[in-house]
Amino acid sequence: MGNRTESGLIRGLKWSRNPLALAVAATMAASPVWAEEQQDADELQTIEVNAEQSDDVYGGDDFGYVGQRSLTATKTDTPVKETPRAVSIVTREQMDDRASVSIADALQYTPSIQANFYGEDNKQDWFVIRGFKQANNGLYRDGTRVYSYGFYSWQLDPFAQERVEIMRGPASVLYGQTPPGGVINVISKRPQDYSFGSVTAEYGSYDRKQLSVDVGGAPSEDVSWRVVALGRENGTQVDDLEAERTMLAPSLKLGLGDRTELTLLASYQKDDSDPYLQFLPSSGTISPNPNGKIDDDVAIGNLDYEQFERTQVSFGYQLDHAFNDSTTFQQSARYQQIDIDLKQMYSLGYLPGSGDSQVIRGLSDEDGDAYGINLDNRLIHTWSINNVEHTLLAGIDYQSLHIDGKSFGNPLMGYEAAPGVFAPATLNPFDPQYRNADELTPVSCNFSTFVCTEVTSRQRTTIDAYQVGGYLQDQMKFDNNLVLTVGARFDRASSDIENKSTGVEQNIDNDKWTANAGLAWLLNDNLTAYTSYSQFFQPILQLDQNGDAAKPQEGDQIEVGMKFQPEGIDGYLNAAAFKITQENLASGATGTPAFQQIGEVESEGIELEAVANITPSFSLLANATWMDPEIVSDSTPAEEGNRPVNIADTLYSAWAKYTFLGGPLNGFAIGSGVRYVSDTYGDNTETLKVPSYTVWDATVSYRYKDFKFQVAAKNLEDKQYVATCDYYCWYGDRRNVIGSVTYAW
Repeated sequence: MGNRTESGLIRGLKWSRNPLALAVAATMAASPVWAEEQQDADELQTIEVNAEQSDDVYGGDDFGYVGQRSLTATKTDTPVKETPRAVSIVTREQMDDRASVSIADALQYTPSIQANFYGEDNKQDWFVIRGFKQANNGLYRDGTRVYSYGFYSWQLDPFAQERVEIMRGPASVLYGQTPPGGVINVISKRPQDYSFGSVTAEYGSYDRKQLSVDVGGAPSEDVSWRVVALGRENGTQVDDLEAERTMLAPSLKLGLGDRTELTLLASYQKDDSDPYLQFLPSSGTISPNPNGKIDDDVAIGNLDYEQFERTQVSFGYQLDHAFNDSTTFQQSARYQQIDIDLKQMYSLGYLPGSGDSQVIRGLSDEDGDAYGINLDNRLIHTWSINNVEHTLLAGIDYQSLHIDGKSFGNPLMGYEAAPGVFAPATLNPFDPQYRNADELTPVSCNFSTFVCTEVTSRQRTTIDAYQVGGYLQDQMKFDNNLVLTVGARFDRASSDIENKSTGVEQNIDNDKWTANAGLAWLLNDNLTAYTSYSQFFQPILQLDQNGDAAKPQEGDQIEVGMKFQPEGIDGYLNAAAFKITQENLASGATGTPAFQQIGEVESEGIELEAVANITPSFSLLANATWMDPEIVSDSTPAEEGNRPVNIADTLYSAWAKYTFLGGPLNGFAIGSGVRYVSDTYGDNTETLKVPSYTVWDATVSYRYKDFKFQVAAKNLEDKQYVATCDYYCWYGDRRNVIGSVTYAW
């Protein structure tokens, strides 16, 4: 019996791959109680042990559902409980258990985040954080910005990531131009100091097929490597809409002496697909239409005309050098390049006189490339004086982005009705009949007469943007129970936009100081009270109504909270109250070359979060958010006091997983979760109301020797719902089931 138990432990540790797990498992194997519980088992096939994560905050083995340390909030190795900000960590195990297919998908059980509020998108991930919409503006990878703009937006595959860290609220002192909702920092998988590997085959709803590999080794103490790769083909809930993805992410870690470590990180991702999102009219989706209801599997565009091809490549490194025990230099750098070719149709409302049955379609198109460089230099020095422990951070970072693209300029989709006569190519979404792709052409139409002319030439536009900033932060720990964090930053940001076809050029320069301060009071080993103040700014690449450079959006946040780590439980309970103000929003003639900047939005709320590996068998996630987002100032007085479009004011989610250890069900695990999103509005006047929705998710898995079998389902009840509306409407994701088989060694 002892030999079989030992071999079972070894097999189980192939899944955990954690030094701490080895110690815990060895203790359990030596325990008479543990041995007695296993007397009826023919063989201990697998053991899953939940323990605290390793100290590798760069993304070593997060063990279970709990992450205790994070670099995102302070850029220093600080325990979460000493950070005077709300920080959440989505571990690798959480993503695996729920079979997350995107970063937005991975954040659906995170407080104050309204993920996928447009439904699942293959062009980029969409988030609302603490009541503020953001796409890739606040997305970071390994601490450096994933610099995106418009259609030139990155989408990082979750399989290549070790964890996702979220700091909610403004973060400009450490990261420069950021949105008010917060920062999402994705940590790449990277080499470990041991050999491991896994191969996973998946099959799921809509004929999803995926093969993925994650393998690494350590040929010596100073060299380790890792390769992550996948290939995928899948359909979607929209009829005949298909997608393909290829991804490769190699990495290499080198020990350059006793005090220096260099990690090289590269990635390649190729997407060849149809655009996922369907921009549908509100009449027929959320509001009544005399012709019935538009099905959620209807494509608003011609799939043989539409396309979305994207190639994204990045090369980077992280350098750590310790001058001595108290002074460290860190440098993170990344070059990233993206090429896209997009053609996508969207609804522009019903053709007048059609009885709300014929949709006029617009065309979004873009063909071009973008590249960017990110560099972050950090010097960290620690010292103690008069019972005060200081951690001083001084940094200089640089970000740049160059875009060169061509576009027809958002024309209508049309066709040649007669020789030299063009008309809108409308579609009946209740009984769609699609024209051949070779009949379609971009057109420009008079909306009064619908007399149209063909658009034959694209306009070429270039964008050059950069930001350079310097920042300083001091974390002061008094008598081991009071942590004061203060920081300041100066940024210089510049953007140049030129229409090469017309010669029109815009140049926008912004200089900005930002500051933050926070106080964490460690009441005892388990309980922390904190308060913080932080500022943000975000440049706008546009001119105002006077032809002057637009002011950057800016604002601040006040936050207070409590963090509790129960004794004897690997987990935490957090509570936070916040108020965020955002100023200089575009108001009035939004979407035109000139607009007014008089808008102001406030969001205040309360959020609760519980994350715990309660026992070696039972893990739990639960959170709740109540917010009051409000338009404070607008050029339309009737909108003041209302909730901004798309924004839910209440979010709940909970997920639990139970793993059977020993007994006849040894190796099995079951998990289930529920997500609730309150009603939203499709306009700022609160006239178009989108109902709330609740969806259930579930997973079941079985581990046998070196194999893991899993079935994970989202929207288990196959509920049809509208995610949000904003002139257009978007259906949420229907039931999606993914089955997988993994072999690990």
